Amino acid sequence: MKFFNLKAVVVAAGAALALSSGAANAVETTFTGYTDGCYGLACVPPGAPGPATAVLAGLTYSNSTFNVTTVFGGVSVGNAPGTPNTNNFGSFTLTGDPITYNGKNFDLLVTFTAPSGTTPITQVISDVITGSVAGVDKGGVHIDFDNTAKHFTFDNGSFDLFINDVDLTGGHSVALTGRLQVTTVPEPETYALFLAGLAAVGFMARRRKT
Repeated sequence: MKFFNLKAVVVAAGAALALSSGAANAVETTFTGYTDGCYGLACVPPGAPGPATAVLAGLTYSNSTFNVTTVFGGVSVGNAPGTPNTNNFGSFTLTGDPITYNGKNFDLLVTFTAPSGTTPITQVISDVITGSVAGVDKGGVHIDFDNTAKHFTFDNGSFDLFINDVDLTGGHSVALTGRLQVTTVPEPETYALFLAGLAAVGFMARRRKT
């Protein structure tokens, strides 16, 4: 009778854990909410859903609502500008005479109705993400959100929000886009069960060798 190959069993068990973790990560999350914004240092966005705009000379921001569901733990939020905006993080329109935007700020307020399963159900998650506004050649505008993730936690886990930078030329509109990424890890019970299984396999292998 052949003995157990302990190394092979450990590798197989690790692969099983990875597959089970992948299955856990496949549980998708639906995010609903809205955005609002304002221009100015430490300005306070109105923070209300529905049509609204903020104006800095010829640069106008229009807010948005969203209702998106992740695929394999993440989802891009990037619909084209609309009236009203849906499933993006708002839109910018540049009209009027160019001005010097350098040194100006734009504050984006993103408000989430907590993902399904959060307690209490009415919990609301919100935070402000600040972008710096700068003029570019030929009257264009660049809004820099620093490409850093904003981290949020809720009752059943956590997620990251990434906002993309914006480049805009006169006479055009562009959507403010980004990505939501759920952070999930195997639960402690999964690790405990895995380690207990490895211990049992090791015990059986040693027993057969003796």
